[in-house]
Amino acid sequence: MSFHSVEQIATFEQFNLDFDPSSWVRTVNHHFDEDTSIVNVHQPGLYISMIGKCQCQTLNKGMDKKRDYSHNYMVALVDESCPSYMSFQSDSTWQTFSIHLSLEHLGKRSILPELTTNVPHNVPQVRLAEAGPIPVDILQCCEAVWDCELQGFERELFIKAKAQEVLALFLHQHRLKSQATQNIRIDQLNYALNHVQMNLQLDWPLSAVARLAGSNRTYVKQDIKQLLGMSFRDWLRKIRIETAQKRLASSQPITDIAHDIGFKSQAHFATLFKSEVGVTPSEYRQALFIRHSA
Repeated sequence: MSFHSVEQIATFEQFNLDFDPSSWVRTVNHHFDEDTSIVNVHQPGLYISMIGKCQCQTLNKGMDKKRDYSHNYMVALVDESCPSYMSFQSDSTWQTFSIHLSLEHLGKRSILPELTTNVPHNVPQVRLAEAGPIPVDILQCCEAVWDCELQGFERELFIKAKAQEVLALFLHQHRLKSQATQNIRIDQLNYALNHVQMNLQLDWPLSAVARLAGSNRTYVKQDIKQLLGMSFRDWLRKIRIETAQKRLASSQPITDIAHDIGFKSQAHFATLFKSEVGVTPSEYRQALFIRHSA
């Protein structure tokens, strides 16, 4: 078995991207005539890697030993320089098209997906953010590079142009996916808030709302602010007071109203009600009675 660094592979090419000299595109389209082990040293940065034909054995501790990576992509954030090792059998093919973005030029939060991947891995230097089948339009760009017969400067221009096209397509699809994910979160949040409104007598910490919405505290906090223009605590107080105002038009005892909308004591309810409405619940009810009697 022969052993090479990725840079020693005959079909290896790497070009710096024009918008940032510290970012680059790398491509390999190689057929192995003998069993070969490859070491690839990943420098810190954000990686978007598209894989064409690739059946290999990964030798990294914490990753699958054998896996068919064909026609899949991966997005990963590398925090510290680290090597990866792959073993290819004779008569196998490896096609890869990778874009490396320096975090100094492009903040990771603007592109790094929030989704988690189902690819088993436990490499401490690498945060694998997303993995899955390559979208058709991006795969077509990659195949155009792997099949390209241009040479020299024209080839370099072509590959760099395709890298920017792939990056634009990826960012566009990621934005659409993020928007779709956010829409789902908002729908689930609306369901949770409706449930809260129907059960005001219960205690509602933000963590309970997050569980009900199938989300987490951070997203729920941010989505409520975006959806309602206020914090969850302020919204809950507003809903409880508005519900109390409606119920005070009935003959239901004020103590029962306080309990039904989530107050453990009538005194606490009366204090909060007066701070929000300007009068006590009893005064508010009396004003309603006078108005309806007039």
